[in-house]
Amino acid sequence: MKSKLKTLILFPLLSFFFLLVCSLDNNEVYTQNRASVCSNLKGMSIPASQIGLPTNGATVQSATFVWKTGKHSKNRGFCKVLGAIHPVDKNVPDIHFQVNLPTNWNHKLLQVGGGAFDGVLVTGLGASIGKPLTSPDALSKGYVTFGSDSGHQGKSLDGSFALNDEALANFASDQLKKTKDVALTLVDARYHSKPSQVYFFGRSNGGREALKVVQRFPAEYDGVIVLYPALNWVSKAIKDNQNANALYANNGAGWISPAENKLINKIVLNACDSLDNVSDGIISNITACTKKTNHILNSLSKYLSKEQLDIVKLFNSPLRFNYPLANGLTVTPGYSQLQGANISEGRLSQYGTSPLKRKNFVSRLGDGVIKYMVVRDKDFNPVHFNPDQWKAQVVKASQLLDATDPNLSKFKESGGKLILLHGTADQIVTPYSSVDYYNKLVDRFGKRSLDQFVQFYLVPGYGHRRSETFTMRADLLGALDTWVVDGKRPVNLVAQDQNADTLGRTRPLCEYPTYPKYKGKGDVNAASNFICAAP
Repeated sequence: MKSKLKTLILFPLLSFFFLLVCSLDNNEVYTQNRASVCSNLKGMSIPASQIGLPTNGATVQSATFVWKTGKHSKNRGFCKVLGAIHPVDKNVPDIHFQVNLPTNWNHKLLQVGGGAFDGVLVTGLGASIGKPLTSPDALSKGYVTFGSDSGHQGKSLDGSFALNDEALANFASDQLKKTKDVALTLVDARYHSKPSQVYFFGRSNGGREALKVVQRFPAEYDGVIVLYPALNWVSKAIKDNQNANALYANNGAGWISPAENKLINKIVLNACDSLDNVSDGIISNITACTKKTNHILNSLSKYLSKEQLDIVKLFNSPLRFNYPLANGLTVTPGYSQLQGANISEGRLSQYGTSPLKRKNFVSRLGDGVIKYMVVRDKDFNPVHFNPDQWKAQVVKASQLLDATDPNLSKFKESGGKLILLHGTADQIVTPYSSVDYYNKLVDRFGKRSLDQFVQFYLVPGYGHRRSETFTMRADLLGALDTWVVDGKRPVNLVAQDQNADTLGRTRPLCEYPTYPKYKGKGDVNAASNFICAAP
């Protein structure tokens, strides 16, 4: 009896142990097989004929199988491919790229844009894509993801690479097409299959890049997500240069300290917070807030000097050009500080930390564009820049770099879908540049026709990547994919706040020009208690 009992106990245990060992062996074999398939890509040469713009071909430098893609992953590893696209001009750096090939591919590709002056490899991994897009990351969901360094390596605000024509053209948008074509070749080599969808996601300069692929290569992308794009790249730089010159003139007479900036933010919030029917620290009805500009300026005049008040007015006013830039642009809008943007926030400080040091992020970015991409003289001092004296160079740079073309007819005809999103509290790229572009699209296509392929969201309180007011996350990739694949236009999307103090707070993503308005009862932290109201 005891012998039988031992057998009954030991047999299941031994069976479990045997299955566990076999499972481990199978996983080991599985991993080895994936690694072998992956490593076969190492050293692969991609001829120039496979790339749609002039190059000297591309080379795969390494191909490494990575077993895990994150704790939320439903994918069994991916092949991490690193390589270089070789330039025509031997004096130009390679375009370094990374392509991530998941084991369980969903037959979709996601290209990821860069930021600032690029110069850093965009890996296409979750951390590079960021919270605003989706969770878990796209790679874990089966997407092939990829990006590049845009064709140069360097610090984020070093524009010296742009003195070379090919390097500048790569940065402008050529590298996007070149990298995408290389990724397609690698996909074919790995899976022996073509993708069903190709998507692009970008923010800031990456948002400019996203609009560039729509405008230059409209039939090659099925869907694009554009977050706070620096689409008017050249005119924005000139506007920021104008702001900086005024700010630092007369030994910084108009300089505004961090404490004074906080006061500005407080006065604006007090004037406009409740215009959405609730005082919640978020200015949602920016249209109504704009109508209170004179009231806000009068309040500020009690605390700021005339020189300081003039600086506030300048930063929040448009710059008008005496000639048209690319696509007929003659105006670049001011910031949205008087509607809630904290343009002196943290390291992204517009005002800087000293009245005499021209070292803040926005000034340096504008100076770099003017010096290296417009004037194209390493010894030029941007302090002396006058756009009227450099008309030909400004127009040429604008035609190359700006993404302001509203003619998206070919993109629409090819079935492409575009989600455009900008935060009202953007402290680096004014949301009004996206508003202006969207209005041009409406003028060209009409609202009903435009709704078939473009969706625009203006998110209250959201800044450039983050904001102390509202840092959003939403499944934009899922919404885009459903729109492209199933033809279901995004509706009732919800944004979740990621800030520590208000973590989990939600608001509806409202299609422009509507905004989230509190219904008057219920939890003010729940999107269900807000409606998307017309201003």
